Amino acid sequence: MLIHTVKKEARLIANDLHSLAVLLLMPILFMVIMTMASSQSQQNMQSNLSLSIIGKAYSKHSNVLIELLKAQGFIVPSSPITQTKQSTLTIAPKFDQLILMRQGTSQLTLEISDELAPQTRMLMTEKVKASLAQLKLYLYMLDTGDLDVDLPLNEQISQIITASDVSYLLAQQSIKALDNPALNSVPAWWVFGIYFIVLPISLTFINERNNGTLVRLKTYPISMARYFYNKACAYVLVSIVQGGLLALIGCIVIPYCLDLPLLSLHGLLYSILTFITVSCTAIAFALLLASLVSSYEQAIVVGGGVNIILAALSGFMVPLEIMPDNLAALANGSPMYWSAQLLRQLMSESIDHTFWQYSASLWGFSLLCFTAALWTFNKKMRNLTWN
Repeated sequence: MLIHTVKKEARLIANDLHSLAVLLLMPILFMVIMTMASSQSQQNMQSNLSLSIIGKAYSKHSNVLIELLKAQGFIVPSSPITQTKQSTLTIAPKFDQLILMRQGTSQLTLEISDELAPQTRMLMTEKVKASLAQLKLYLYMLDTGDLDVDLPLNEQISQIITASDVSYLLAQQSIKALDNPALNSVPAWWVFGIYFIVLPISLTFINERNNGTLVRLKTYPISMARYFYNKACAYVLVSIVQGGLLALIGCIVIPYCLDLPLLSLHGLLYSILTFITVSCTAIAFALLLASLVSSYEQAIVVGGGVNIILAALSGFMVPLEIMPDNLAALANGSPMYWSAQLLRQLMSESIDHTFWQYSASLWGFSLLCFTAALWTFNKKMRNLTWN
């Protein structure tokens, strides 16, 4: 019966364009769009670092400051731009005399364009601070005689950058593929797509109830628990196939298109266990939601809405480290978060004890959801009658 159930569900999904879009097209588009957007974020932020300097006449070291800003990645126009949207750095009088004496606060005014993203605004502020710190080092080295005033300006800037470099103090860490901002989101959107299987399952239950299939099943010598179990197993297989396709897209196609290292999975047995665990959890959760809804409208609102809310609370859309503590605590208890962490460890080849903790939590959540879904389904089946 299981084989026939798998064939039936696969045939239903294959003939339903909506189900195919939910299971395959939408997750693939989400993964591609989000990873492509992330791959350009750093480049776009760097290209927005344009800063116009006003009040150069008040500082004889303004040329040094401009070169230091350029070394930080800023684009500094040769003449001030009077556009209101342009970011500007205004130098106050007596800036040179007061910078070393730590007197005269607010000697510089940084006005950043409101059109820039908050991340870009913070990046610009920190880079301006770094340039000013290097300028103070430049003045100190001039004052102590450690810097030759007769050297060309570009050589002086090179010495200042070398003297202020502290990267040698940090131990070098091995760079992993998921450290890339573009690839880091692949596990999250992979899980997000798998959990959206709730919509095809819900639509199947509603169709079978509306066309009388479930009522006719009550006359057959088969328990509803066995029917429910076979349907769950069939959709687990469908979900595993879906996960395999998303793995192909996320681990091979997207890195190849972005000219990045391919993502590898850590061991065949770990991969199989992770795929089965994530798929079983997604199906159990989907069965619970599908057993609760009674119409197409409810399936779309409840199924789609709950998945989007879970994704938002799981750190997919907003990183956990910038969430309030109460929301971060909710995220740590989200099945989507546990599933994404499993995939992240699998793809980063850094499996530790938390891998088994997340796996155990997912299996416990799956058992709870499946039991509740089966009880709800049986209760609704008892209330079904011939129309």
